[in-house]
Amino acid sequence: FCCATQHGGNVHVLHSSQIAALIPDWAQQLATLTRLAWSDPSGRCWFPYLPLTTEHEWLTHVAHDWATDKMHSWVAVVDGQIVSHAALLNKGTHWEMGRMVAVNAPHGATHELCRRAITWCREHNVHARMECTQAHTRTQSHALMVGMRFAGLGTLDEIDGVRWDIIFFDTLEETAPFQPRPGLIANPLGVQMKSSASD
Repeated sequence: FCCATQHGGNVHVLHSSQIAALIPDWAQQLATLTRLAWSDPSGRCWFPYLPLTTEHEWLTHVAHDWATDKMHSWVAVVDGQIVSHAALLNKGTHWEMGRMVAVNAPHGATHELCRRAITWCREHNVHARMECTQAHTRTQSHALMVGMRFAGLGTLDEIDGVRWDIIFFDTLEETAPFQPRPGLIANPLGVQMKSSASD
């Protein structure tokens, strides 16, 4: 994926195996990108991205996960600046697509990163799921545009005084989109999630 932006620069997509070699200040750029994309107007960065707003987190934990095949990242770069990021994370029991952040990214750039992640899943015969809050409608759109399946609803534990609603998507292409039934609210990657009186 390489296209001209509105201002004449080109968009290039790099995989995590290329990022450090081609972008000298990659960790600083990704920390700044995450902080800008996931902070509210007061400057508060919402979970789970706060650690990723520090260069140290990228240089230590993320770099280690890249090196040990526990995480794969794709970034969109314009004139040497990282403008969008998406990743696949090995959670042990499943792969998860997420950590999507973008600031001033050209139209289609983040979609291309998601498409690359899904292509990687297919090439490596693995399935992934995605968790989106209901407020993040753009992330939901990316999931649907790259062919992910709606896999139901859920909630996270209360975090920072907020009980977060989650929309699940997954890569089970041969499985019909989830249809709620009494007592069943989701089945991401075939794992049934049941409702409770408190949900």
